[in-house]
Amino acid sequence: MKNSLLGSLKFLILSLVVFGGFYTVLVTGIGQLFFSDQANGSQVTKDNQLVGSKLIGQTFEQDGYFSGRSEKVSQLSPVSSKQKMLIEERIKKQLTKNPTQQNVPNDLVTASASGVDPDISLSAAEFQIARIAKVRGLSERTVHKVINQQARKDWFSDRYYVNVLQLNLALDKLEA
Repeated sequence: MKNSLLGSLKFLILSLVVFGGFYTVLVTGIGQLFFSDQANGSQVTKDNQLVGSKLIGQTFEQDGYFSGRSEKVSQLSPVSSKQKMLIEERIKKQLTKNPTQQNVPNDLVTASASGVDPDISLSAAEFQIARIAKVRGLSERTVHKVINQQARKDWFSDRYYVNVLQLNLALDKLEA
């Protein structure tokens, strides 16, 4: 019994050192060495100030900025009357903010599964061009060009998207 207990204790200490210490340091070191941006949360800085992450969506309410997907995830059925009312309310809000537009893209009125999707479709970005251009005193063509420069292609489909934070920072940089 004593030998069995001593053997188990030795194995426990060895496991703690190997898996709790060595393995953790090894994986963290590899992450920092080869994937430091991702390992540190894909943080975005502007003028040495942390402004967000490329991986987490943020709310932009100012008229001169692109808005992203809603952060308010509902657990409602897609066919429920409450969900329909919620979507209609969001559509009205988008049409009020963007009065020259008519058809609101789906991703501007629905939330992603996590509620923190940082990206919007090109159609959602293009939907907001007139408002952004007017507020910032830019031509719509210039704003469209910034969108195209920030556009990224999805790995698994032909879908193009833009990161809202990076798009807004590109607009700020353009004005500076």
